[in-house]
Order: sequence, then structure tokens, then C-alpha cells
Amino acid sequence: MVRTVSRALLVCLFALVFVLPVGAMADQSDRGVPVAAAQQTTAPAGPDIPPAPTTQDGANSRNKLVIGVAAVVLLGIVIIGHRARSKRQKDSGGS
Repeated sequence: MVRTVSRALLVCLFALVFVLPVGAMADQSDRGVPVAAAQQTTAPAGPDIPPAPTTQDGANSRNKLVIGVAAVVLLGIVIIGHRARSKRQKDSGGS
């Protein structure tokens, strides 16, 4: 039971680390324009078309993917190591 809770806690922690910064960065880009200045525009509201991704965006995405995969692999190594260690302690009769 304790292992299940600790694993769930680790998964939530990694999700927050990798998902939250992306959302926070998107929120900060909207804060650059004051509300009063945005309300004074007279242009009709139209569809909001995002700009095309650049090569820099692709490189950043690739780096984030590599870091994420490395984090998952390292987490797997730690979990497997803890399991092996606990099995070895149980076999030897240690506490």
C-alpha cells in the first residue's frame, strides 16, 4: 500500500514538473497586453491563428522530449533498484 502511494506521488510530481511549466509560459504571454489597451481596439474579432512553428520551437520540443525520456528511464532504474534491494534484504533476513 505504501509503495503504491509513493509511486502515485512520484507520478504526480513528474506530471507537475513537466506539464505545469508549459501552461504557465502560455499564461504569461497573454499578460503582456493590459486589459484597457485590449478593450480600446476597434477591429472586429476574428479567428486567432497561431504563427507557424519555427526551427527553434522544434529544437525546444526535441530537447524536452529527450529530457522527459531520460527522467522516465532514471525513475525506472531507481524503482528496479529499490525492488532488488528489498528482495535481497528479505532473502538475507535483514530488517
